[in-house]
Amino acid sequence: MLVQRLVDAYIIGLDDNADNSSIRQTLVTHISAGDISLLELVQALGSYLSNEEAGRRSKGAHVLADVLTDLPGESIPAQATEKLARFFAARLADAPCVPHALPSIIALQRLASFTDQCAIDVLGALFKEVHVQSFQHSTRSEAYKLLDLIIDNRATVVEAMGDDFVLGFAQMLDGEKDPRSLMVAFQIIPKLAKLVNIKNNAEDLFDVIFCYFPITFKHRESDPSSISPESLKAALRAAITCSPYFGDMAIKPLIEKTTAASMSVKIDTYETLSAAALVYDPEVLKPVMETLVEQIREDVIMASDEAVVNAALDTLEAMYSAVSPTAPPPSDLESKVPEFNETLTPLDYILKDAIFQMTADDIKNPEQIGKLLRSAARSSAYNCNVVSDAVLPIIVERLHTTDVLTVRRELIDVLNHVLSASCDVNRKAECLEADKNNLLSIYRLDASVPLEKEYSFLHITRLKGITLLILMPGFLDVNEMAMALQTISRAAIERNEDENVNKEGSHLLVQLAQSKPEQIEATVLPLFFDALCEDMTSAHKVSSLLNALGAIGVATAKVLQPILGGLVREITLGKLSPSHHLATMTTIRKMVEAAVEAPNGAELFPALASHIAIPLSDWAYKAESSNGPSTSPAVIAEIAKTITAVFRKLDSNKQEQHLHAQFDRYTTMALKNDAADDVHLQLLPLYSAFVCSCWPETKIPIEDLSDYLGGLTSAAVSAKSLVHRDACFEIIATVLNKISSVNLRGQLTRSVLERADRKDMNTAQVLLRHWIARALVNRNDKDGYECIHWLLALITQDSPLSDEASEGFKIILGDHNWAVTAATHGTFKLLSKQRFYATVVPEITTNFKSATNDVVKANLLVVLTHTVGHMPKSVLMTGIEEVVPLLLSAIRLTTSDLKAASIRTITMVILESPDTLQEQLATPIIPLLLASVTHTSPANSVEVRCAAQDALMLIPEKYPFSALSATRKDVLHALAKARDDRKRLVRMEAVKAYNKWLAFGDS
Repeated sequence: MLVQRLVDAYIIGLDDNADNSSIRQTLVTHISAGDISLLELVQALGSYLSNEEAGRRSKGAHVLADVLTDLPGESIPAQATEKLARFFAARLADAPCVPHALPSIIALQRLASFTDQCAIDVLGALFKEVHVQSFQHSTRSEAYKLLDLIIDNRATVVEAMGDDFVLGFAQMLDGEKDPRSLMVAFQIIPKLAKLVNIKNNAEDLFDVIFCYFPITFKHRESDPSSISPESLKAALRAAITCSPYFGDMAIKPLIEKTTAASMSVKIDTYETLSAAALVYDPEVLKPVMETLVEQIREDVIMASDEAVVNAALDTLEAMYSAVSPTAPPPSDLESKVPEFNETLTPLDYILKDAIFQMTADDIKNPEQIGKLLRSAARSSAYNCNVVSDAVLPIIVERLHTTDVLTVRRELIDVLNHVLSASCDVNRKAECLEADKNNLLSIYRLDASVPLEKEYSFLHITRLKGITLLILMPGFLDVNEMAMALQTISRAAIERNEDENVNKEGSHLLVQLAQSKPEQIEATVLPLFFDALCEDMTSAHKVSSLLNALGAIGVATAKVLQPILGGLVREITLGKLSPSHHLATMTTIRKMVEAAVEAPNGAELFPALASHIAIPLSDWAYKAESSNGPSTSPAVIAEIAKTITAVFRKLDSNKQEQHLHAQFDRYTTMALKNDAADDVHLQLLPLYSAFVCSCWPETKIPIEDLSDYLGGLTSAAVSAKSLVHRDACFEIIATVLNKISSVNLRGQLTRSVLERADRKDMNTAQVLLRHWIARALVNRNDKDGYECIHWLLALITQDSPLSDEASEGFKIILGDHNWAVTAATHGTFKLLSKQRFYATVVPEITTNFKSATNDVVKANLLVVLTHTVGHMPKSVLMTGIEEVVPLLLSAIRLTTSDLKAASIRTITMVILESPDTLQEQLATPIIPLLLASVTHTSPANSVEVRCAAQDALMLIPEKYPFSALSATRKDVLHALAKARDDRKRLVRMEAVKAYNKWLAFGDS
């Protein structure tokens, strides 16, 4: 019989530890097809399932479990489900069969025919017959999984079992140690507490849970599927705090654990108490509040770990929120200062010590006192009023009676924390209205910026308080609000001996911009714009003002456009000194770049184009057309970057609209030949930015593309202006790169090159091929590689233009602000860099080995350096052995950027493949690096010296001491000199490298 043969073969496979997957699949297939029934399978297993030998029974259950687990639900008859459920429930009493019975039950419970009675029978057997903790983790895990599934899918069964389920689960969990099982068990408890009234068994369940607190275990970093300590802590925390019935038993042990020496235990305990405050009965919390507050005060004042302080303060707030009365505080208090008697309220535990400290001659720990009062006050509106009522009169009285600056600052700092709580609960404390005049007197809304540095700390504290008054709902009227904002603005604008005042003023305005954008626009921005346009404003002050405006604009979109519009207006109307145009344009550009990348930036694209980018372009054109001073190239470059940031984000229709309006103006000047005296030529980067930022589908307003590119080519080749030449090349490269038709692209490329070659050979013709290579190599176009071979041939022939040909290779793969970039919708094919590397590097290596001319070799090294400097690490490490000798030769070059790039590549090889350089380490690598850490050579720029020190610092980590012992003395000598370098950055790196080599080999 087929089924019997398959079962016997399966059992034999289990005996031999063989792979039974094919037999299992055959059984599943036949049962699903109806060729074999489940009854027949059980009958075939009968001799095994009823065998007196435990191992045979286990194997029989194993076969049935495997088949049921893989069998589709529709292949299990409804009438068989109940029988199978009873069968496996009975098997739970047979310990050898338990590991296989549990997966079978899990497979059955997913079926609709698995009734609630089946679940009750199974759970009853599980709780009564199975000692879960005696089994291996895999079996225990299945047991917890079964309970979790039944709780999720059959809540009525759990509710019906009630106390029996709770007690059975508690007994099952008792003694569990595996974090994976505990994770599931802890997650079950909150679900169970929602379904069942656990009151009768709360103590048994709590005892089992709380013995794990605080829980710690070693996380296996190598196992990505393992649970993290934090997730297990969170699950246990949720279990301990899931029911108010745990309150009486949990609260005192938790408070005792706040005195633990371990910071992690303290934090865990405080976080658990915070969660408990939301669930436990307030009457359970009140008796322990004094002890808890005392411990929190100690931790806040004494703890060196900020995380402990934050956790303690969060717990204080949560506890006071839980025990806070709902009724408003009495308005007819006999005294603003409470008289503390033997019967103290929970808030008195905080207020008593705070008031004692504030009335002392020397206020101790004012910052910590303020934090404690803030946490207590922000817990509820009621508590906020009580704390304010108690503290404010004392602070007002002391401020009237003391002139000591430090004391005044400390008192105002405490008051700031209390006011902060009022802002946090989003309401105005009732007592503050009566004391409004006192508060306005303390904070002095019309205060001027102090000239003496000794007063600046007090002024900064006062500014923070003014900010809180502004944020407090309904506290200041319109005029007072304007006066307060003007005071903060003056602090940010006016030059002060202590720059911290300016920084704090700017920071507070950024904070206010997020909640008071309309007031910032109406009151603050005009003050900043007026300050920018003042005569004789220093560059330092302008920089400070622009930094503040930039931070305010980035903080909220509601004031971004008014700031950008105001800055553009100041420039275009000529109110701003030309000497500040560059700094202002840089700020505009940075704000625009941040705005367009913001999540809601798409809403701003049209406005930024119409009101920022286009007006700046128009202003630059009019400025060059007038008799006034010329706009600097740096300003033009910033405007071009701003245009790029906005224009590339527009859709093609919007791009076409703006492009039509700008195109004729710039095209005319771009196509001029020998137009060296045209002052408008320096504006062509704007033209290039407009065209290069377009989508490939955007239509350029020209009739004949071939004539257009040809005209640009002729103008560029004959151009005397480098700006003119580069702008034309950028546009040509961008247009070619974005043409999808291979034939059209090839025709236009050949047409452009033929037009260029009509002139005598010059630098422009060489650079044109670099730009065409940039356009086409990134598309894996063969015409791009023809340009590459042409350039390499020019270099190897030692042409007068060899230097230009080699240096220009940085154009092909280098970064650019707008021409042929991914950000401006350029086309970049997959593996284009890999193909470039595979094509160029072998040719460089071959030509270098065969070259006899040192100039040719130097130029080939320049090409190699530019190539490897833009390659991904994975590409560069392919065939690196052939490249390393050339890189070592490149370190001897006299060009600092190339030298730095070569050293960085060598460093990467040391990091990724140290064995490659083992034989060359002592000579020549280390001597070359040592020669590069000094500033005696002009080629050893700061970048070169830092790169060399980074490489030297890495070497001891990658190579044994035996390979470096002979050079250690020389390295230490060179690095000791480098510690006296003129540049601080170099000195810092030298100290790190020196210490690394000094400790090298000591062990």
